Amino acid sequence: MILGRFLKDFIGPWLIMSVRLLIGGVIFITLLKMNGQLKDIRQITDWRLLIIMVLTGVVGYQALLYYGLHWTTSINTSLISALIPLVTAFFAAIYLKEKLDFHHWIAACFSILGLFIVLGHGDLLNLYNMNFNIGDLFIFISVFFWAIYSVIGKIIMNRISPFVVTAMGVILAMVIVFPFGIIELNYIQQAVWNEKVVASLIFISIGPTVLSFLFWNKGVQLIGPSRASLFLNTVPVYTIILSAFFQDDKLHQYHLFGLALIIGGSIYASIRYKPETSKLVEETD
Repeated sequence: MILGRFLKDFIGPWLIMSVRLLIGGVIFITLLKMNGQLKDIRQITDWRLLIIMVLTGVVGYQALLYYGLHWTTSINTSLISALIPLVTAFFAAIYLKEKLDFHHWIAACFSILGLFIVLGHGDLLNLYNMNFNIGDLFIFISVFFWAIYSVIGKIIMNRISPFVVTAMGVILAMVIVFPFGIIELNYIQQAVWNEKVVASLIFISIGPTVLSFLFWNKGVQLIGPSRASLFLNTVPVYTIILSAFFQDDKLHQYHLFGLALIIGGSIYASIRYKPETSKLVEETD
């Protein structure tokens, strides 16, 4: 989010996505070939779901994120993204029939309270006076795109490994996005290249594109989208701390208090969560 905010003055959103997906796609194709997993692509039977997953989480989410960062701050972006757990839990309850227990809702309430405290600068009454711009709206819509991505990912990864799903997601997204990047570069926004821009793109291409998607999909496969999404509430923690170092943003007491509630809610949900597989093992024993 911080690098996306930085890059907005140098290159357009579609070019950012094109570069990161091109590099990420090459890395995944190489790894698939090295691991002998190219043949596993044949195991994918529901291409319709995979394409929806790509259009929502890989293409749609990123596009809305980078466009949103043109008008709003990285901190606002991370805070609005903290709504993802509630939206994901709602979708998972409907489409995956995941049971949301009492502890899950307690954790969600604490996390949302922490979010409101940060947004209200320590006073909840300040929320009435907040003005959200078009960038905030883009980020808010992206929340729903990521929730859909997570739920569909859980369905697909019941049959296919997270690595193959992630690789195919990035490769398909690369094919979809690349033409838009070329058009944007030639007709909409010229790119301004320098060492910092190149370094930022390399980091985004390897970190968020390859490692983050892979770790996220593996986590969703293991613990489900509802529980996994709770950890997204820690994103504001990282963003605010990094912003303080790299963007000279100041940390206030309400930031720390609100973020403590956000992290506490996520940890509480993680500790209290007991997967169905564990229950089955206990009953068998």
